[in-house]
Amino acid sequence: MVSLTTTISTPTNFVEYAKSIDEKDPTRAFVENMIETSDVMRAIPILPAERGKRAYMDIASLPTVGFRGLNEAANQGLGSFNLREEDTFFIDDYVFADRAMIDRLGPEGKYKQEQLKSIALGQYFSQNVIKSDNSSNARTPNGIQARCLDSTAITGNLINNSASSGGGPLSLANLDALYWHVNKPTHWIMPRGLMPQWDTAARNNTLVNQTVGYAEDDFGRRIIKFKGLPILFGYEPDDSPDLLPFSEVASGGGGAVTASIYCVSFRPGGFYAIEQTPLTVMPEGPTVGQPFDSTHIKWDYGFAREHPKAVARLTSVTNAAIVA
Repeated sequence: MVSLTTTISTPTNFVEYAKSIDEKDPTRAFVENMIETSDVMRAIPILPAERGKRAYMDIASLPTVGFRGLNEAANQGLGSFNLREEDTFFIDDYVFADRAMIDRLGPEGKYKQEQLKSIALGQYFSQNVIKSDNSSNARTPNGIQARCLDSTAITGNLINNSASSGGGPLSLANLDALYWHVNKPTHWIMPRGLMPQWDTAARNNTLVNQTVGYAEDDFGRRIIKFKGLPILFGYEPDDSPDLLPFSEVASGGGGAVTASIYCVSFRPGGFYAIEQTPLTVMPEGPTVGQPFDSTHIKWDYGFAREHPKAVARLTSVTNAAIVA
């Protein structure tokens, strides 16, 4: 009997995930580089999938409860739930390091190529968390944005920051509303371009009234908090576009000059990553008939939104001074 590929057995995070890999395994350094790249990857939990899927139940309706009178029958109200499952999707990637580069630089020549691939995969994972949409690309899972489609007042998970053409400055009142649309929120995800606006707002006690704070993450990086929740922005400036650029058209139309903010519940039972096949880095050696040394990277992962109120989106935000 063929054994199934084993994966993680309990909920964990990517920092602990990396620590569980043998120090001599090239996979460990690869995963550590990915974590170093992305604050979203450091924050999101990861849970196991079985046979490529993660099955769970979410609440459809609660049972009725109530008092009873003497000699009356007890209440027998039943709740209901939805049986759901999320799929994992396949990544197979290769790093081809030129033989001449390895001859000139030694193993460092190959390692640099693998390091670049790990940065790219860390950024790709972060993009998937937010923007991935299975309806437009069947090879990919649904990220957060594809699950924020309900604009119903009070109970929905899609809020417009401004109805004006071209959007408007971030309103803290709208951000408060976004917070209260999420069950047990843990993080904000915002455009990196908006971070200087938060620095400015933090100096204005009349505006924020001590709701903005600063702290350090496990890597010693400074993080900004609003309402006690860390603000994630993806990755540091480099040659790649920002995770959340100001390139969306506002709900009221106009140019593509706005961005979205997300409030999320990154936890088991909320929104999390799922994994079937562990991320594995496999050196394959010289490529037959080609002057390259090959490394194979494989990973099967996806996302699950177990609680229906685990994510919410605020659209139509411009890169301007934050307002009340």
